[in-house]
Amino acid sequence: MKYLSDSAKRTREIAAELVKNFKNGTTVCLDGEMGAGKTVFVQGCMEALGYDGRVTSPTFALCNEYTVGDKTILHYDLCRITDKDDLYSVGFYDSEADLIFIEWAQNECDGFENTVKINISYGKNENERVIEINE
Repeated sequence: MKYLSDSAKRTREIAAELVKNFKNGTTVCLDGEMGAGKTVFVQGCMEALGYDGRVTSPTFALCNEYTVGDKTILHYDLCRITDKDDLYSVGFYDSEADLIFIEWAQNECDGFENTVKINISYGKNENERVIEINE
């Protein structure tokens, strides 16, 4: 599936629609260039799930954990990860949650069940984004 977005608001709306189809235990692997909208996508998902707190990129924390009702959601950013030892040290391979988002996922989604791979790329102008979903 492919979607076109012309704004951050539209990217959040697309994410809000898509998150409705994610089963419990889904891992969402997000890739794309810096500033393409990976975190904006996660924000849209979290808003649709009823989370009213601030959703930011976990670039320096490596993982943000959110709770919505009885659901646990993990949000990883692997941009600064240099090797698998870093992933082991943050407990990445032991991750269990109702929903997991991984920014800069690249090949680190192997082994997770119910994986949805999403690539967000720049479109024809600075505001346009192409959101491609591969399940």
